[in-house]
Amino acid sequence: VLRNMVHCADLSNPTKPLGVYRQWTERIMEEFSRQGDKERDKGLEISPMCDKHTASVEKSQVGFIDYIVHPLWETWGDLVHPDAQDLLDTLEENRDWYQSTMPQSPSPPYDKHLLTDRFQFELALEDVELNHNHIQQPNGSNHMVRQENGNQDHSKEDHVEEVEENHVEEEKDHFSVFTG
Repeated sequence: VLRNMVHCADLSNPTKPLGVYRQWTERIMEEFSRQGDKERDKGLEISPMCDKHTASVEKSQVGFIDYIVHPLWETWGDLVHPDAQDLLDTLEENRDWYQSTMPQSPSPPYDKHLLTDRFQFELALEDVELNHNHIQQPNGSNHMVRQENGNQDHSKEDHVEEVEENHVEEEKDHFSVFTG
């Protein structure tokens, strides 16, 4: 219990009021950046979250809370319930704040002319009888090749059968797939 208490104390910054938490986050990110600069200068691979050119403070804090801090504090909260509830509430508020400040990737402007440069494919999924492989004829006819499973001699055993006119779910699912 004492080890977990010390571990919670070590990872307590996200449970503090937002202003205090942000100060500590800034200090830690500066330390990570200095470490990344030293690794870059020595030609080493830069450690995760230590590259000041690519590290996202917001993403790092949301991930840190989601995967490390919250599970730890939630377990501690179960042990000392209800005494840690205020800390858990603050932790969740701080996580939500960082999530809300996370930069969103800008969507490209809508341009209907771009849609004409795309290929369009339509796929129809049909019900397939159990123990049979069905292959649609390339000529688009209403016939299918049916091959019995386990049949090793394909030359004489293949036969064509008409598809029932009233096939209830001929096109059960219909998808449009766009590629750009």
